[in-house]
Amino acid sequence: MADNLTIRCCEKKDELTYVDLNLAFMEESLAEDPYWTRIKIPTRQAMGETFREALGMPELMTLFIAEIGGEACGFANIQRCYSIWSRGLTMTIDDLYITPAFRGQGIGEGMMDFIVAFAEDQGYHRIQLHSGLTNYKAHALYKKLGFEAEETSFFMKSLGTNK
Repeated sequence: MADNLTIRCCEKKDELTYVDLNLAFMEESLAEDPYWTRIKIPTRQAMGETFREALGMPELMTLFIAEIGGEACGFANIQRCYSIWSRGLTMTIDDLYITPAFRGQGIGEGMMDFIVAFAEDQGYHRIQLHSGLTNYKAHALYKKLGFEAEETSFFMKSLGTNK
């Protein structure tokens, strides 16, 4: 793993960096999986508004940014909810992205380790995530870290509220 990896919660000052990382992630996702073509890629301004809105809801969202030597190299977004089945807080890793130039250096594993430790420290009962069916590298990482694949279907209905 990269020796000088820093992972921290996003702050207001990270807006432009976060926006750039997310837009790159969205474009890459669209190129790899046509499923996401149903989602309209936001403008930089709209993504900035979304970033500010998410930062203002710490009870629902936590945004992490990863840096190597002060240079942003990835991000993760986590959502919080209460699960009756888990009898407590659960965390969904909604997005995890490492920029292509920094892949293969253990940054994804470092981010996952950080997120698991964060969840344990905050008293979460379960961590869950979803991953594209053909995202085999991510699947291997999650399995290596003790996550188990569960058979489920992901359903989505856009409500036209995307700005």
